[in-house]
Amino acid sequence: MKKLTLVLVAFVMAQCAMAQQFSLPILPEKMWPSEYANYEADVLNCCDYLLNTDPSFNYPKHEECASFLLRWAAGSPNMSIVVAEELVDAKKGDLLLAYIAGWARHAIKHPEDNGLLCANVAVEDMLNFYFAHKDVIGKSRLTEKLLKKQSQGQLASYITKVLVKE
Repeated sequence: MKKLTLVLVAFVMAQCAMAQQFSLPILPEKMWPSEYANYEADVLNCCDYLLNTDPSFNYPKHEECASFLLRWAAGSPNMSIVVAEELVDAKKGDLLLAYIAGWARHAIKHPEDNGLLCANVAVEDMLNFYFAHKDVIGKSRLTEKLLKKQSQGQLASYITKVLVKE
């Protein structure tokens, strides 16, 4: 029992340390398209933070990262995130944010990949986030449906069907 308690305390302390490891620059109101690349390391830090931290933990940092990521993604000339209502429960803001963070992180690390690959990674990241923080986020019927497709090995084909409409 003491080992379990020690592990839990170490985990909480690691989460606290991770939350304080980076600070975000302030994005200028107007930027040239070429300037967005200068912030990619900060975006990756935000994505990692948002995908690996309980959304109710350190709410100000969570809000700061979410705001930074959304502003950057909305203006970046190299980022085009496709959000389909069949893939993301938009009523659950934390899930939408996890999807955007997953997409952005993959697109930055793998600029050669197309939108379909980014969508697959984004949905997988969102599902992992949902599974880890379901008690905070609350139940999502759409996300449960996606988890079922994932367990049946049909998730990738479903995402393709949704995004590549014939």
